[in-house]
Amino acid sequence: MAYQHIEPVSKQLTIVVGLTVVGFMAFGLALSFYRNVLFEDTLSEIHTQNLTLRTSIEQGYKDLEYYRSAQYKDKYAKENLGVVRPGEKVLIITEKQHTPGLEPADDPSYVEEREAAYLELLRQMPVIEHWKLYFFHPDRIEELKMAL
Repeated sequence: MAYQHIEPVSKQLTIVVGLTVVGFMAFGLALSFYRNVLFEDTLSEIHTQNLTLRTSIEQGYKDLEYYRSAQYKDKYAKENLGVVRPGEKVLIITEKQHTPGLEPADDPSYVEEREAAYLELLRQMPVIEHWKLYFFHPDRIEELKMAL
């Protein structure tokens, strides 16, 4: 009779140990699969970085070729060294100068346009920027109004 009691316990122990081993194997398989997925993600990121670097290098070679060209050397000499070849003419283009005394500040439509531009700028700014201006730079609010 003692033999019959021992056998069911040993069978139960064998089943528990077997299930534990199978559980560890399943966990190892899941962990291996997860590592493979992470490795594939890393490989795809490295691939995109390689493509970015490749395009950057190609652009660098194109820039280098342009900087070595006669066209760039001629442009550089004309712009920075003032070289003028025979038969060429030089045009100097200046920006229109703004005279502060001629502003239409008294015109009501001009004042409304400035106020509308200021309000549009405020609408486009994030709320956190509003608070930063209000708390840390209250003098800049008036400067901003005057600039627009």
